[in-house]
Amino acid sequence: MNKSMLKITAFAIAIIGFYIYITIYVTGLSGTGGGESVGGVSPEAGEKIFWGDGQCSTCHKIGTSGSATRGPDQEGLSSRAEERAKELGMPSGLDYMVESILEPEKYVVKGYDKIMPKVFDPPIMLSREKILAVLAYLQTLGGEPDIASIMKYKDKIPEASKKKVKPWVSPIVVDAKEGEKIFFDETRPVTCGKCHIVNGKGKKVGPELTGIGAIQTPEYFLESILTPSAKIVKGYETMYVITTDGIPYNGLIKSETENELVLLKEESGEIEEVTIPKTEIQEMKKQDVSIMPGNISELLSVKDFYGIVSFLQSLK
Repeated sequence: MNKSMLKITAFAIAIIGFYIYITIYVTGLSGTGGGESVGGVSPEAGEKIFWGDGQCSTCHKIGTSGSATRGPDQEGLSSRAEERAKELGMPSGLDYMVESILEPEKYVVKGYDKIMPKVFDPPIMLSREKILAVLAYLQTLGGEPDIASIMKYKDKIPEASKKKVKPWVSPIVVDAKEGEKIFFDETRPVTCGKCHIVNGKGKKVGPELTGIGAIQTPEYFLESILTPSAKIVKGYETMYVITTDGIPYNGLIKSETENELVLLKEESGEIEEVTIPKTEIQEMKKQDVSIMPGNISELLSVKDFYGIVSFLQSLK
């Protein structure tokens, strides 16, 4: 290569380097570069996280989108958050939404249980930027997104936990695949699949469990199986009905019209459907007892029990 070509090549490299420097400098000034930048915080990004990595849709639906009922329907959330903020004496609806993510057990909506995990902790572990993006998306549900206001909370929201989490280990050797077989095995005295759907399989009497392992801990599963009435998902409370003939019924409301009530009740491990005309109902009230049998630990062997827990934990 002659000297002339070397000079041209050197000049071209210098020009490219100069433009790269200018690009980086301008990006830095505009605040749209870097891992924690505004660039990753948008309603569009937040929507993907809501229905994906954030696992929000495991507990929340938005109007007709999704079917989860563990948490409140998020349709119109932004406007409702403003109302809640006023009731609680908080500066704004955004402040209420941020606090609800940071301390989910502090502002539980009436009628729901304290089951929302801190999304920056295991097992979800969302980054700060992803949480900010979800907030931008939530602002669009009944309002307009305000990225500048959201970014003011940047330092208040913790980064994803970096602590090493030891995977749950069953006290005895079990296999999640075997646990899945037990979950759906209808030859057993108790069959989870008769009331719960997992990935499209099973029946929707109780809450759907698809993806439940991504948001809850093994301890939660142990409690839910051993003491099912301790935390009952909203919409799955048991109704106590007495007919004019003095016949009592305990079950879930499958449907209700002006003329009749359809209950799902558990009978010897089977779910039966009972239709009761409204004219024959003498008394009806909500119970704090789950339709899920409270003696499951007596109906399963220790190995089968931990196999089911292992299967639920695997549902990411």
